[in-house]
Amino acid sequence: MRAATIHDGKLLVEERPDPEPSRGELLVRVRGAGLNGADMLQAKGHYPAPPGSPPDIPGLELAGEVVALGPDSERFAVGDRVMAVVGGGAQAELALVHERAAMPVPDGIDWPQAGGLPEVFTTAHDAIFTQAELRPGEHLLVHGAAGGVGTAAVQLGRAAGARVTATVRN
Repeated sequence: MRAATIHDGKLLVEERPDPEPSRGELLVRVRGAGLNGADMLQAKGHYPAPPGSPPDIPGLELAGEVVALGPDSERFAVGDRVMAVVGGGAQAELALVHERAAMPVPDGIDWPQAGGLPEVFTTAHDAIFTQAELRPGEHLLVHGAAGGVGTAAVQLGRAAGARVTATVRN
């Protein structure tokens, strides 16, 4: 497979062996992947990949088709459209995703959209509902609403019935 790799702060495209799924994992042919601030920090040497993730292939979110299943994988089948947040490795033709981290791609969402949804919406959802426990009718203030997480937060807040105020730099 081909993968974007980081070497001495530079991005290169290199050939790598195809990964093989282990217990509970899916092998996904990547059709869309987001580009996040953490990817740019990783390229500068300031955001190491977590243990078990490819150390030099960036990418924290992806969408694609399941092409193989590891042992005991039961939630998805070969050919299913999935999207996920991963610890790294999304900027490659193939990526491993634990099936617990995978979500079905909703009908009507294309690959580029699906590849950029998981990280920002998961982050915004956690901040708004898990951390802040937002309830319908409450007021939500979103700073940095022009960015990915901010845009997702505005949408989630409105969908939850909150009054949303958003700020942007310009």
